Amino acid sequence: MAEDGAVKVKQIGKYKVEVIRSKCISAGSCEAVAPGVFALDEEGIATVISQDGNSDEDKLLAAQSCPTDAIVVTDTETGEQVWPKV
Repeated sequence: MAEDGAVKVKQIGKYKVEVIRSKCISAGSCEAVAPGVFALDEEGIATVISQDGNSDEDKLLAAQSCPTDAIVVTDTETGEQVWPKV
């Protein structure tokens, strides 16, 4: 813990990924590209299993491979959305 009592959180990687479940059509391309980060759950919907299971480049490629843009990639340093482009 920091001296001021705040808990320090270690961010792994530059990119944070999130799945918009309502947009997922179970294509599975995200899991194929970054299996350490994404998996399909019991409903066949993509879910994030780890933010640090693959490289940032693989996380971005996985998001770009999604046919419905159901994966949002955010730059953790700037807070800007990297994918899909807005």
